[in-house]
Amino acid sequence: MVPKKSIFEKMGLIEPKVTNNEEEKKEIVTQTENIPDPEHVPDLRNLDFKEEKPKVEVMTKVKEEEPVSTPNEISDKLDLIIGAYEKNKMLTIDEIYRNAHLDSEVKKTIFMTDVYLKAIPENLPLDIKRETVLNIMKVSNIGLDDLLSDAYKRIDSLNTVLEETVSTTQEVFDRNDATIRELEKRIEDLKDVNKNRKKFQEDQNTMIEYEIQKIINLVEFVKPKK
Repeated sequence: MVPKKSIFEKMGLIEPKVTNNEEEKKEIVTQTENIPDPEHVPDLRNLDFKEEKPKVEVMTKVKEEEPVSTPNEISDKLDLIIGAYEKNKMLTIDEIYRNAHLDSEVKKTIFMTDVYLKAIPENLPLDIKRETVLNIMKVSNIGLDDLLSDAYKRIDSLNTVLEETVSTTQEVFDRNDATIRELEKRIEDLKDVNKNRKKFQEDQNTMIEYEIQKIINLVEFVKPKK
């Protein structure tokens, strides 16, 4: 005789036992007798016995390293920084001449004329002074053309710095004027926001105060008089 399956075996919750001796049969009968009535067994058919999904390991994206600048790129960046600094740096006259690679030896410059001129008595007429200086230069083997060429180079170098200063200053003015216009517009926008907010607050307050007063009037109307 095949032993009768328990309700748990029928539902697949426990494996059926195969028994070959009388003791095991008795044990099964005892277990079956202890089984509660079907009406007291909870309905497990609608339970969702899902297998737990394996966790998927999320791979963290490795941050890409920024490309390393080459020596040439670093040098170019330094040149830009230094150039920007030089544009905003006050240059002395000597620095302007030195940057233009002009001779610093007075004897080879137009300033030698001033040295000779100061050596001549001041009460001499201008023409005599000029003639005297030219004669001294000729004796000293100093060419007039060389001094005039030096003068031209110095004026040109000074004019270059002057033009760059004017251009850089204009760039600063234009940039700052644009920023000022943006800030002024922002200020006007904020003023409009404040104005609108104030109007909103006044309208909200008026509406609420009117409603409160309306309720108070109704309460006063229905409230028993003392």
